[in-house]
Amino acid sequence: MNDIGLLRLFVMVASTGSFSAVARARNTTPSAVSRQISRLEEDLGTRLLQRTTRQQSLTEAGEVLLRHAKQVIADLDAARLAVSNRNATPTGTLRITAESDLAAILLAPLLPEFMAENPELSVRLFTSASLEDLVERSIDVAIRMGHLESSSLVARRLTMSRSLILASPTYLEQRGNPKRPEELALHTCLSFRTGSDQTLWQFNLEGQTLDVPISARLQAASPLVLRNAANAGLGIAMLPNWIVREELSKGSLVPLLAPFPLVPPATPINAVYPSGRNLAGKVRVFIDFISTRIGRGEQGECSPSALMAQIES
Repeated sequence: MNDIGLLRLFVMVASTGSFSAVARARNTTPSAVSRQISRLEEDLGTRLLQRTTRQQSLTEAGEVLLRHAKQVIADLDAARLAVSNRNATPTGTLRITAESDLAAILLAPLLPEFMAENPELSVRLFTSASLEDLVERSIDVAIRMGHLESSSLVARRLTMSRSLILASPTYLEQRGNPKRPEELALHTCLSFRTGSDQTLWQFNLEGQTLDVPISARLQAASPLVLRNAANAGLGIAMLPNWIVREELSKGSLVPLLAPFPLVPPATPINAVYPSGRNLAGKVRVFIDFISTRIGRGEQGECSPSALMAQIES
């Protein structure tokens, strides 16, 4: 097997489960895609896909090949980037992905300056609520909040996201100011979680975790939506500090329950990219840039296991 193109094709088919979808993406026909997969199977001497009229699923051998193929593709792309990175001036297209609120609040204000400093770079910013497969989507770097799980990726911490309990002065004038976490049961709350009528906010109470059930009048998967609702006096919200800096400075949102730290106290925001070896110049320039703007001196590349083991105060 000496055709890396076949491996890339196989990864696409395995990810979509559809010859037709891959054919549309590659501007070819499903039968042409099927023939190329059959060629790969003949080369390996084993069946990789179980074919039906509507969908293809991986065989056991296909699952094994998929794991290795992704790593081979990532390593090859890293090697190509290392060779092409000899030019000191970043060029080409930088593909970035981030959750929509992170993109709007943290990245959007920085992109004009970054692009002005790097006039030969084009930027493609993709927003998604799900975690994109960076190798499959040919994404150069992702900005993600939370601990890294995939061992095939490398993370460079940009900053820590620290959640706060907040409400508007208007709401507090009408409903009063809770003095202890348990009093939240008497208040209207705004919850980030969706899919359940009730969620838990967790507090550190003298070294023990206190679970406080919250019945939320508004649930949304967007901190921006919750911030706007809290600003309008609709209730008490738990929001990350990076999304309420202006509101805190103006006093339009007021922090509550300060003596009772939330659990967890903080969550890392990372720049995540495939394989730290031979990092492309355009990616390094971008990460260095946003680290100086967003970061708080907590930079440094970390392995997934190290990130998961860290507990920030």
